Amino acid sequence: MKEELKKKNILVLCGGWSDEREISLTSGKAVYDALLSNGYKVTIMDFHSKDESLLIRSIKTNQIDLVFNLMHGVGGEDGLVQSYLDNANVKYVGSDSNSSNMSFNKIVTKDKWVKQNIPTPHYSILSEINENFLQEIQNSEKIIVKPISSGSSVGIEILKIDDLDVTSIKNLLSSISSYYNDIKLDDYFIEEFVVGNEYTAPIVNNEVLPIIKIDTSREFYNYQAKYEDDDTRFSFPSFEREFEDKIKNICMSAFKTLGSDGWGRIDFFLDKAKNIKLIELNSIPGMTSHSLVPMSAHKIGWTYLELIETILLTKND
Repeated sequence: MKEELKKKNILVLCGGWSDEREISLTSGKAVYDALLSNGYKVTIMDFHSKDESLLIRSIKTNQIDLVFNLMHGVGGEDGLVQSYLDNANVKYVGSDSNSSNMSFNKIVTKDKWVKQNIPTPHYSILSEINENFLQEIQNSEKIIVKPISSGSSVGIEILKIDDLDVTSIKNLLSSISSYYNDIKLDDYFIEEFVVGNEYTAPIVNNEVLPIIKIDTSREFYNYQAKYEDDDTRFSFPSFEREFEDKIKNICMSAFKTLGSDGWGRIDFFLDKAKNIKLIELNSIPGMTSHSLVPMSAHKIGWTYLELIETILLTKND
């Protein structure tokens, strides 16, 4: 299979125009270097604009057979680039346009999970808060306000209830708005704050790789904790076999419910009672040498190259 893969012209697509551009460039360069140094026919492209013709021209010029899309965030994970690749009639690893669009929208994701009884923290779009949800908030210590469509934890605020006016929906929205320079109520949602530990479950070729526990000095694994802090710690927790299987089954169900394919990463919390609460699905996780998916793959003995090859082989048919 790997011999067949080496006959293909591979394009590593990275960069983009989202807040995660720099991370995407680093991921793309790491994958490109690994493939190139191991004899693969590989091209790298910084797709820095929305001009579909640039991408299609590069695919045709380089006679690309297979694309490894590593564009993070808007444009790369929301289904847009996937639709361009579909128009170019070229194979690419990862989820298709429809699935990517769903997983990038946290409300669509959570709605689908709830319908399948997949556990996720309670939530409401800001513009749709009702009295029952307001009462639920009033009995909480904190809430999380998130953009509906965003990556790398950009735009997320953890707010203490004591710092908000929760006497009415109108007052709540007004006090939340004061934390943002500009906020559209249809673009943000409130999520229940889970008191517990944060974890992530990488998925590659329908296999849940070793689960990683994330410890940060911040309230959650935000942009700074991911890319700037030196004290963020990662470990591989020891769960009882039955409980670990339960987690992995839930994560795989969440992945498949969204129609996801190839690879991805499910982030979740375990509260103090060990209840599983899924947060989101990352359809194109980071692939730098220090990223979580390579870290998990290394735990089971895969080299960085073997991880890349395994992802590429999900579309080698």
